[in-house]
Amino acid sequence: MKSKLKKLIPRRILFLYYLHSAKKAVLPDISRRVHDKVYNDSEAEKVKRDLTLAYHIVEKGLTMPVPRPGFGKNVVLGLADTIFRYRNLNLPHDDLEFRQSVSVLREYLSFHKDLNFNLDSDVLEKLNHVMKGLGPIEGQSQIMFTREEYFRDKHEPFDKFCMSRYSVRNYTDQEVPLQVLYDCIDLAQKSPSFCNRQPTRVHIVKSPGKKNKILEIQNGNRGFGHLAETLLVISSVISTTKDIHERNENHLNGGIFIMSLLNALHFHGIGACSLNWGVSNDKDVKMREILNIPENEVILMIISCGYIPEQISVAASPRKKAREITTEHLS
Repeated sequence: MKSKLKKLIPRRILFLYYLHSAKKAVLPDISRRVHDKVYNDSEAEKVKRDLTLAYHIVEKGLTMPVPRPGFGKNVVLGLADTIFRYRNLNLPHDDLEFRQSVSVLREYLSFHKDLNFNLDSDVLEKLNHVMKGLGPIEGQSQIMFTREEYFRDKHEPFDKFCMSRYSVRNYTDQEVPLQVLYDCIDLAQKSPSFCNRQPTRVHIVKSPGKKNKILEIQNGNRGFGHLAETLLVISSVISTTKDIHERNENHLNGGIFIMSLLNALHFHGIGACSLNWGVSNDKDVKMREILNIPENEVILMIISCGYIPEQISVAASPRKKAREITTEHLS
């Protein structure tokens, strides 16, 4: 009966009806996000956010295949200023975000000292001012691996396997066979899927021309993206959802699938890095044109991947402990 009624109603009317329903459904979420940006005065949360965003850029720079001396000057100066903001709020010095920020700047100074490279005087002055009086605050340094060491635990029990995977931003030009990629995708297909509807799709990109075009519009691959032998563009079919109340399922199911795929790549001895797709609509349209992605697929993420060289450096990217992110509801 429902399908018969839909056929009788002009598509324009149906479109307006679903548009109205969609607005009602998503408006509370939009309002919540806008309210957070305008009315949430939690400076502690915001300064920790800004510390993490900045220190991660610097630690990525330290692990590039060929780190550029003096890289990231504006980010480094901004990170120093954010550390001052944090200290002025009298927040704990043992919080992960603060410890890692200080540690990364110390490592930045040490990296350039080892190169005998003279940083600009304003950078050096500010970093020395940051370090003054902080004492032995330590985070995690970036990690050097041989290829054998990096994949040492790929066949070990799950706890060791899980802790051994890092984002890799250095690849050789050795070809990753299509069959190996399909084997990885088959493993990821075992991921939970809402009502087994399996909405996730994978676009394997090996064409040099298409890879270059994609990397030009993705923000976050500078210094290593060009080395990726393969890009995997992950999307999800909107048509698998029944109505607007399932609007989050494409991203939710895609996220589960992507983590399984990253683990599968690691299991098969392939290095990989997740590249975000938080882009403006014009870039999303360009991606659709490059890969001929239909309108009923939402683009979720890009994964750069490839076989890795004999020696790599990876960002430490320390994680909070389970008890720091968990709330117990026991009665």
